[in-house]
Amino acid sequence: FCKYYMSQTNLPFKDGQTVEVRSFEHGYRGAWFRCKVVRIYIVEGKLYYSLKYLDYEKEEIHEQQVFQRFEHEEKEWLMVRPSYPSVHKIEASQKPLDVAHGSWKVGDLVDWHKDDCYWSGTVVALKKNEPLQVELYPPPRGEGATYNALRKDLRPSLEWSLEDGWTLPSADGRQGNVLGSAREM
Repeated sequence: FCKYYMSQTNLPFKDGQTVEVRSFEHGYRGAWFRCKVVRIYIVEGKLYYSLKYLDYEKEEIHEQQVFQRFEHEEKEWLMVRPSYPSVHKIEASQKPLDVAHGSWKVGDLVDWHKDDCYWSGTVVALKKNEPLQVELYPPPRGEGATYNALRKDLRPSLEWSLEDGWTLPSADGRQGNVLGSAREM
């Protein structure tokens, strides 16, 4: 109980706030959904949020355990993060770098907007005047497979933690190997 209670006292989320929520559910693994926090509570020492999907009006209130594990992993992942920053600047090394939406290259980590949620993956191929190809993270972190995506439907992939705020994920898709940091301006 204490670990999760202390975690909530440090988390900045509150009732009524709009957040993004990650899914580990088969068919939606690795997707981020926009939700509104309806209620925060603890059951058997575990922290939960009641959430209302903003882009799926017919969906019932969803009960989400805030800290979860991927299949066969020990690490717990934070399943809730603030809304994606609308304007941000990436600071790599000591030289600030503005992230330009649409100037993608092979190897870029992106979030792809499809079916009213964001899927995390990597740009694997692009040709001028054609959709680029995005490969979603493999199971269990994502659904895998490669898809054609329009440039306008992509945003830079970012991770969020209480300690570091918005950060770039490492090339292997794991948070923690921070390449730079993104801060709301």
